[in-house]
Amino acid sequence: MKGFTHFISGMAVASFFEQAVHMASQESSFILCLGGLFGILPDTLDFKLAKYFYKSDVEVKPDPNNLDAREIANKIAEAVNKAIKEGKGSVQLHTMQLASNRWRSYLLRFDTKTSEICVDIGPEVDTGQIPFDGTELTDPEKAHARVKVDCEFYQQFDKVSNIAIMTGPCFEFEKRDDGKMEIIFLPWHRQWSHSFTLGMLVAFIVGLITYFTVPEGMNTGYAPGYYWLPRWSLYPLIILFGSMVHIIEDSTGFMGNNLFYPFTKKRTNGLGFMSASEGIPNFLFVWTAVICIIYNLDRLRWNPNGTVDAAIANPLSFWFWFYIVPVAIMLFFFFKGKQEKAKLAKESGSSEKSVDFDGPQAVESETDASII
Repeated sequence: MKGFTHFISGMAVASFFEQAVHMASQESSFILCLGGLFGILPDTLDFKLAKYFYKSDVEVKPDPNNLDAREIANKIAEAVNKAIKEGKGSVQLHTMQLASNRWRSYLLRFDTKTSEICVDIGPEVDTGQIPFDGTELTDPEKAHARVKVDCEFYQQFDKVSNIAIMTGPCFEFEKRDDGKMEIIFLPWHRQWSHSFTLGMLVAFIVGLITYFTVPEGMNTGYAPGYYWLPRWSLYPLIILFGSMVHIIEDSTGFMGNNLFYPFTKKRTNGLGFMSASEGIPNFLFVWTAVICIIYNLDRLRWNPNGTVDAAIANPLSFWFWFYIVPVAIMLFFFFKGKQEKAKLAKESGSSEKSVDFDGPQAVESETDASII
């Protein structure tokens, strides 16, 4: 999911705590934003920290002045051959920037049927990945290459990687018990940062701090009996559930998460319901969060004397017209688009699954809170 989706979802989780809503409305507290902050924290840790500590065995730095698809494929094969000998190898692919708004693209695919690494030099593109006409390579020997390796690939999803702008992807190759070579996309992503154990650990540490530093009751003169939870416990609970909703949302996609690191060593498979960067699924989660926030702010409004009327007079009508109907429309267009893509793929004879992982290009091109 996109960074803003995780941020607003974390805020929605925080809005279910009555005390948090009161603190936000009556004490000018930013406690609801705490849920949003920890909603985007896992991806922030990955793309602003973890990827810089991961060291690849092989780096592919194509020369835009001497383009050769075979040279790129051979460098990738070098990492695969290392994994064949030592059990594990990795490769970092870099992009080719020609100017401030001009890049040379190239495609990478692992052919699981023929055990070949397939590289195609693409056209020049702008930062929006719109190709420039007439920039394709005319020499087929330089533009296309297939390099065979002495192993059988295992890849959960056939995916063509388009290396074009910003930072290129990283792949790790690991020999499985059955002898096949597993292809791991972005091995540093959704590991320790996307685990329930990290969320629980951070919540525990924050809970210890707030237990000794946050006073009980309110400073506004209202009855302290309004709080049904100890005031200090709000902070670790919002942190815990804010990070958990991020992991749950990511699990609806393809890549999955390492749920109980360090007790689990690998990412679980996602449910595969939707891709991380698809517009409708992201908007569905955002819309759900916004509706929950509006409903909770009204339902949990500060009303000690019972004199403040609810803005939402009929909750059933509110949820029907403002949530069920819009979600039904979104799901209709979502599945319609899926059917059209499947039809086009069938007509073109393509056997590849259209999988759009949460890659570095998608994240780094965002202009939302996850980049701050």
